[in-house]
Amino acid sequence: MKKMLLAIYDSFSEFEITVATAMLRGTYEIVTVADSLKTITGESGLQFVPHLMYQQVNATEYEGIIIPGGDLINVKDTEELFELTNIFYKQNKLTAAICSGTYALARAGVLGDKPYTVTLNQKQRNFLGCFVEENFRYEPVVKAGNVITAQGHAYVDFGLAVAEQLGALTHPDFTKEFYKGERNQLMEEAVK
Repeated sequence: MKKMLLAIYDSFSEFEITVATAMLRGTYEIVTVADSLKTITGESGLQFVPHLMYQQVNATEYEGIIIPGGDLINVKDTEELFELTNIFYKQNKLTAAICSGTYALARAGVLGDKPYTVTLNQKQRNFLGCFVEENFRYEPVVKAGNVITAQGHAYVDFGLAVAEQLGALTHPDFTKEFYKGERNQLMEEAVK
């Protein structure tokens, strides 16, 4: 089975990546990675134990990396994450981030002249000093080659974009309607 790397860190926003990981399940093994193997507490208070540390990752074994948003204080100096992200990008593998997780892409030098989105206001982006302001787009999801970025509120569209990029979106209309809470075609067929 193909493998996808999911970066986690204290305060990461679980809801931002659950649609993406749910869509990949069955096609991809999701492997969590962090700066240590200590228990991680997500934004909601749920706890996670990472599978690997960054330095244990062999990038050739994975199809890409997904980086959720969260409190940047817990990831701001994680050079191993930035280096690994850059490796995936250079190998033309999926390099995806949502909400403030896009910071890791900026720090990794992945964004360059690419359009991107991030859930940080202009003052925050300027303070962090790693974003090219003229490339910022206030759009739900921005795709640029193998790089996908998204606003935090666009977690369903992010999941759809990730699954589509990886060829894991088998029933696009059904999946989109289901995860957006618009309808459940399976139930509709069952009650006819």
